[in-house]
Amino acid sequence: MRKIGFLLLTGLVVLVSCGKTDQYKVSGTVEGVSEGQAVLQKIEAQGPAAIDTAEIVDGAFTFTGSVEYPELHLIYIDDNQVPVAFFLENANIKINADVENMQDAEVSGSEVNDIFKAFNDSVPANDRAQSLQQEFMAARQSGDQEKMQQLAAEYQGIMQEQQQYYRDFVMANTDNVVGAFLAMNMAGSMELTELEELVASLKESNPGHPYVLEIEGMLEPMQKQKAAEGAIEEGKKAPAFTLTDKDGNEVSLESFQGKYVFLDFWASWCSPCRQESPNMVKAYEKFGGENFEIVGVSIDKTAEPWLKAVEEDNMTWTLLHDPQGDVANIYGVKSIPFTLLLDKEGVIIGKNLRGEQLQTKLEELL
Repeated sequence: MRKIGFLLLTGLVVLVSCGKTDQYKVSGTVEGVSEGQAVLQKIEAQGPAAIDTAEIVDGAFTFTGSVEYPELHLIYIDDNQVPVAFFLENANIKINADVENMQDAEVSGSEVNDIFKAFNDSVPANDRAQSLQQEFMAARQSGDQEKMQQLAAEYQGIMQEQQQYYRDFVMANTDNVVGAFLAMNMAGSMELTELEELVASLKESNPGHPYVLEIEGMLEPMQKQKAAEGAIEEGKKAPAFTLTDKDGNEVSLESFQGKYVFLDFWASWCSPCRQESPNMVKAYEKFGGENFEIVGVSIDKTAEPWLKAVEEDNMTWTLLHDPQGDVANIYGVKSIPFTLLLDKEGVIIGKNLRGEQLQTKLEELL
């Protein structure tokens, strides 16, 4: 099985078992080793975990057992740092390896691994990508900046080609767990609608598989984010919430009905947030009162740095604490400072106003 280096960089794969047996038997031979120990490891979310060991006798070893689903595993031989990577499924799997070239081990007897091998063997320009890295290092050592730029541009082109290959392979293999595993690595870069369609297709062919369940788990935060973004569009009423102020009192957003409200999500450690403080002080001194209020929502994890920043920046408006980020999540806050301007009915009429923008808008309204 070749080109495993690329796979370990981009993700790993799984496929539905052919169901010919409810047990697996992995029979391996390693040229260059007569005795020692083979360690079988499973790829888990936290990293590889050893699940079995086998003694190597006359260059051969055997693992037996059963698995519920085919999943990616590794076999390490003694202290060799390069493993054999393969999908363990309930089948009679044969592995022929050379201790000096473990990445090229031959794996047979498994439909999953046939697909896995086909994926690796067809990665475009993989050998060239590896040689480019060596050439780049040589150019950097010699100080050849022009050569470095040329090599980097070529390498970037290959990476884009490989990413497209990776994506095309996933879309063509939603009916097997090889595609499901690769999809785990790709899911984070997909649009919500596209990912929802991919998950639906994977679930149909691979129901209950851990990899599919993991991808499905990525949908929920994306769906919540989309819902939050939709909820804070201009013209919509800002979502209601209640938080505790610096004196321990519960304060609701609805309590400011009848006033224009400048809602500011910030934190003591956020330099751009702190840089806006003088502008907000100026705005509050001029407009704060019966018709206008600033509601600052700090996402600091603890109260001490929050209250210290409040004092240092001379904040005298309504100051609330959201240490768990629950309200920030409702509002889809991905970066701070994040601000909204609400009219007297709590309807959003402006987003991310800063500096003179806020002053100008308030001049218009008040």
